[in-house]
Amino acid sequence: MTNAKNWAYGALTMNSDQNGVGTIYYTAAYFRGEGLVNPVSAQPYTAEELETITSGKGEGKYVDAPENALIGMSVNGTENVFWYDAETAKGIVSHADPLALGKDGVLKNVDGTAEYKPM
Repeated sequence: MTNAKNWAYGALTMNSDQNGVGTIYYTAAYFRGEGLVNPVSAQPYTAEELETITSGKGEGKYVDAPENALIGMSVNGTENVFWYDAETAKGIVSHADPLALGKDGVLKNVDGTAEYKPM
């Protein structure tokens, strides 16, 4: 695990050519929230799962994250991780349409009416 103030955990590896997302990262700040749902199981994280992740013993990859980031996404096929603050992350996770990640880190829906830019 990283020693950074705001580390991030690779909670969901997608490696999707369709939406461009490689791995979704959730930061230490994210894991301090309440009512968190495990993106793999779509069930609330158990206390044991949260302890495993926050103690650095999770199976996913740990990376350093910018201090004000809440989530990050890597572009499929690259090591490029783009970071999103709390306000932008809220829009991303609550968006009903599928979003695609561009190589510039911008997430857009199919018709281009929604756009979420990285920090």
